[in-house]
Amino acid sequence: MESSSINEQFTYITLALFGFYIVYEGLRGRYRGGRKTAKDWQLFGMSLAWLQFVERPMLVVCSYFTYRLLFPQLEGNYGWLQDISVATLVGLVLGFMLIDEFLHGAIHSFAHARRPTNKLLASIQRWYKGAHRLHHLNGGPDGKGQIGATQTIVVSWGWPFSLPNYWFGTFCLYLGLWEVWIWGTSLKSLWGIHNHSNLTYDMTLLKHPNPWISKTMYALCHVLVFPNQHHHHHSRSNNSGRNMQNFIALYDWLLWKKLVISTERPATYGWRKTDAEEGSAWYRFFHRPFMDKFLPRGMLNGRR
Repeated sequence: MESSSINEQFTYITLALFGFYIVYEGLRGRYRGGRKTAKDWQLFGMSLAWLQFVERPMLVVCSYFTYRLLFPQLEGNYGWLQDISVATLVGLVLGFMLIDEFLHGAIHSFAHARRPTNKLLASIQRWYKGAHRLHHLNGGPDGKGQIGATQTIVVSWGWPFSLPNYWFGTFCLYLGLWEVWIWGTSLKSLWGIHNHSNLTYDMTLLKHPNPWISKTMYALCHVLVFPNQHHHHHSRSNNSGRNMQNFIALYDWLLWKKLVISTERPATYGWRKTDAEEGSAWYRFFHRPFMDKFLPRGMLNGRR
């Protein structure tokens, strides 16, 4: 099957699953009672448009010319690896996801870590914290906000462009590994949408009266990330600095030592917002702390 055909199929599957989760959560009442506000929907639309029409195209163009400058002899030279056998393709996809998830988890952990003493690292971390902050802001000031499938792509400008795993993905494209990239990124995207949704099957299985079922699910939570694990990462508690991975929990367990497995949903979601963040979706999306010293007093203050 041609890469373009596989890409189209995964695009349709992703959009269909995304739509299903949104409708499902709506029918279950997950958007009522302050769980999702008008500003949450605005940020979802802004993030979707910016990601699709600005940031991803910019990333592809910038990364391509960077690789062409640094590694001109490698362009398209490894596509033949995908044609050897199905087993080779599966191995390449698995390797891609392991590397992608490691890079994502490493920078995600860095963004949530304590401020480094090194000034350069502290400045870099400040960028990542600011770029990632929007993903943890949802709901209003009443603390009733909850995440759902739409939160998957709610990120402010610069975050996707700054992720090393995205650059790794475009490097695989540069090498000619189209099918590896399509399968790897699509499977990870589908799993990430599923983790942000309000599915509760993992908690049900963890609390199952049959110990074989509950212990098997507990063991699986050490290997893969399930919805409730990621929901706790979005909580307003110490767990917001836990469960850094999107897909492979092995890194949380063995490398970062930040794995948390719970049988209950978080009591409160999201980070506390400043007055400016409460006032304007534009401020939440575009503001960065490093910009403050360059802007006139009052600009981008987010007040209505």
